[in-house]
Amino acid sequence: MNLTTFISNLHSANLSEAELIILNKAVITELKAQRSRAATLKRFELNAGDKVSFNGRRGYTEGTIVRIKRKKAIVAVDGSGRWDVPLNMLTAA
Repeated sequence: MNLTTFISNLHSANLSEAELIILNKAVITELKAQRSRAATLKRFELNAGDKVSFNGRRGYTEGTIVRIKRKKAIVAVDGSGRWDVPLNMLTAA
């Protein structure tokens, strides 16, 4: 079943509010698990001292990883200080 079919069937399923809350929790749990797996893979790909780039609030930014934490990295950006950036936002520069 694809996403479009699932969403269209959701309207006609007549789910109660409690059932929708359970469905929402299941979706959020899966989303968090996928993000956690992606962060774990990135943590093994990147190391302190690597040049990286990311798109943040101030647009495209390049910097150097100072420290890798569980799900984020501290990135030193010239002229802007250090930023705590989620690992899934980083790409090797």
